[in-house]
Amino acid sequence: MRLYHASTSIIEKPDVLHSRDKLDFGKGFYLTTIREQAVRYAERFTRRGKEAFINEYELDEEA
Repeated sequence: MRLYHASTSIIEKPDVLHSRDKLDFGKGFYLTTIREQAVRYAERFTRRGKEAFINEYELDEEA
């Protein structure tokens, strides 16, 4: 399964321990299976003058 995460940086290894506390669904590392959703979120960063990246991960559901 392919997963996406929009960010202002490239994130090689997701780390939930350094997440902000006051997120919509609590502390965590949020992902989506919908690439377009990640792109729209990344556009929020660029509108604020920040660089944006779409981080892409492959989840091995068999593991």
